[in-house]
Amino acid sequence: MPLYEQLRGADPASSQPIQGFWLIHSDEPLISQWLIDACRPIWQAHEQTIKRIELTSAKSWTNVIAELDSLSLFGDASAIIVSGNHKPDKDTLDALARIAPGTLHHLLWQTPKQDKKSLSTKAIKLFDQLGLIIDGNIYDERMRGELLKMQARHIGVTLNADAWQMLMMHTEHNLLTAHQNLWRLSLLYPNATIDIDMLTTCLVDGAEFSVFDLSDTVLAGNTPKALQILNHLKNTDTAPSIILWALAKDARLILQIQAGKNPSDLGIWRNKISSYTNASRRSPTTTSQSWLSAIYDIDKTIKGVDDGNVWHLLQQLVLSLCGTPMRSNQLTTP
Repeated sequence: MPLYEQLRGADPASSQPIQGFWLIHSDEPLISQWLIDACRPIWQAHEQTIKRIELTSAKSWTNVIAELDSLSLFGDASAIIVSGNHKPDKDTLDALARIAPGTLHHLLWQTPKQDKKSLSTKAIKLFDQLGLIIDGNIYDERMRGELLKMQARHIGVTLNADAWQMLMMHTEHNLLTAHQNLWRLSLLYPNATIDIDMLTTCLVDGAEFSVFDLSDTVLAGNTPKALQILNHLKNTDTAPSIILWALAKDARLILQIQAGKNPSDLGIWRNKISSYTNASRRSPTTTSQSWLSAIYDIDKTIKGVDDGNVWHLLQQLVLSLCGTPMRSNQLTTP
């Protein structure tokens, strides 16, 4: 991913502001998050306000257009992160085509992996013609290894050849697990060259749970185990942004099912459809409608925009997703 490396290595203050329309499609949420993390210092250096818009339907694009148009009246450049797979309609495409030339804003649209047919749709072609399409998918272990080595350099972790081979074998095809282990190594052995013995200790200590285990447990409504897994992720220094991504994904899918969407049309794996359907029936709409607001608050806390204990907020969201009213004695020590 040369663009990611280029942005990581840039001096934010001396770099040109990032402008125009970008689309990144990937089934690896870490890839999109790394791109955002690389862009953020440049956005901030040029005082581009960061906005997030979730596409719950094709009509949500009206919010994107309104944001682009209203902000331009004040001459303030913005970075607008749009998430979701709902394609813009013809009117929206016309509006985007009108705004794109000479825009001072940066629009980054995050979507799941697009197949060859989807890449040929008018919406994707518009971004290809007026902006940039970024393929954020991993197609083989060589690519996964290259990305992990970029991250290792960024966080200051050095592994010898044998340790790298062991890490790749132990975390085969799983970018998130490998990344979590690199973070643990950076904390356990700062400024050291990691050998197999040091890596083995880390792998054993961190092998119990992942954010995917948290997702499965939350969908099952198992509150005690969900809190146990969340506490484990906290103690093993899993990034709160990764945990929030997993919980937010589940919350949005549940909300769409409650709104009457067919789970099969939402990209949910066949063996997970019953879990999401049961979760949508378990949670009353009065409760689930508050999830997006809670997710937004947690995101602001992670970014330092709001004060607060992010782990306490994540615990409250986990309890709500499990369908359990929050009680103070259920919360672990922040």
